[in-house]
Amino acid sequence: MKAAAAQSPSEVDEYLQIQVPSVTKHHLGIRAAEAREPIRVVVLRALKAYGVTVPDEAISDRRKKRPA
Repeated sequence: MKAAAAQSPSEVDEYLQIQVPSVTKHHLGIRAAEAREPIRVVVLRALKAYGVTVPDEAISDRRKKRPA
């Protein structure tokens, strides 16, 4: 488990669970697949474009990279 005390409040991730229409989730999945990114990254980029504060370092793929 991460030590939250060692990180600033902007570096700590929080859970956000929302319900969206099925068509919206489907479209997000398509966008994510086309960009080869997780839905999380697509949503964070969209929120940033909407004017919500999103640190640049938060918009990254945190999945492990596979060797080529």
